[in-house]
Formats: sequence, C-alpha cells, structure tokens
Amino acid sequence: MEVPASVGERAQVSPEAAPRPRGPNEAAYVATLFTAGHVRVREVRTREGGVRTLYYLEVAEAPKGVVFALPRKLGARLLGQRLLAQHAPRTEKKGVLGGKQHFLRPVPPDRFPGSPFFFVRGRLVAVSLEEGHLQVEVRPNPGGRLKEPFTLTLWASLSLLEALPPVGSAVYLEGELRPKSGRLVVRRWEPARLWDDPQ
Repeated sequence: MEVPASVGERAQVSPEAAPRPRGPNEAAYVATLFTAGHVRVREVRTREGGVRTLYYLEVAEAPKGVVFALPRKLGARLLGQRLLAQHAPRTEKKGVLGGKQHFLRPVPPDRFPGSPFFFVRGRLVAVSLEEGHLQVEVRPNPGGRLKEPFTLTLWASLSLLEALPPVGSAVYLEGELRPKSGRLVVRRWEPARLWDDPQ
C-alpha cells in the first residue's frame, strides 16, 4: 500500500487509507509499527549469569541494535518462517528507533500495508521546525495494557510541521521507517480525538 506523498497539508480520509483502529477504540491512544521478516532465535546472557532464549523478528530494514521481540510460543512455532507483525515502536533520545520493540500481534497478509509502516494517535507535545521533528505522547487507555505514558520523536518535512495544530492537540500520524537512519518519518497527518480530550 502506498502512503500518500503530499505532506504539506492535512490529509483527506479515504477508503484506501492505511489500516487503523476503528469503532469504539477510535478515541484510543495507539502507536503501531508494521514489520515483516523471518523468525529467528538467539541465546542471551542474563545479568545473573544464566542464558535466556530470545525469539525475534529479523527485519531487513531495521537499524542496528533494534530488536523486534516475539513471544516464546509464537517464535518457537514459526522459527525460520516469514511473519508479518505489529510492534509497539519506541524511539531513543536522539529520535531514532532503538532497543526492544514490543510485539503486539501477527498481521494477516491482506491487512499488511507495506514495509515498514507506522501510525500513531496521540497528543502533540513539541514541534521543532529547526530540527525537523515533532514529539507525540502516547498515554495509557482505560482498560489497556500500557501502564506508563511514553513519547515518540518523529521526523517530518518543514511543510508538514508548519501545518500541524498547536501543541496539546490530538493528532493521527502515518509514515515509514527509514532503514539507514532509524527515523520514523511522518508522511501524512489529520486531527484526531482522544478519550481524555476536554469536553
């Protein structure tokens, strides 16, 4: 699936838009990165001196040091096979994808938007025209699994950054992972609503 190239203006919603949560969770905070790769396993030494088996998704486009973790049962069952999956993206202080990316769910082939693609629905907390990035906070949803809020640093063109609403606004953003830099680059945005918006 192609992500629209126009980035300077608010995107129009279309039936061909990338998959995203619908229905009662439309006002939920969410951050998802679609990934594709082969299921691999390796042994990792623990701090206590033991050895732990780690199943992960080997994603060709992933920057060095990024681990797409998989649950043990799923990893053991699909070892060596290709898997389409959703992971919860996390960025480091420098604004690049880094560390362990937590597994969310497998994705059926007909729902996979292309590789690697992300979407975020959250609260805009900072925009830096000089640096070319923005920050979005993702907060826990009522009844959700996320326990603590986190902030993602996303990159965008100057025209897109200038078109964003004021800090504090709810936004929905889509984009792609840049393999060499590890940056999550926004390609389109639209206003959103979130469950904790003022009434």
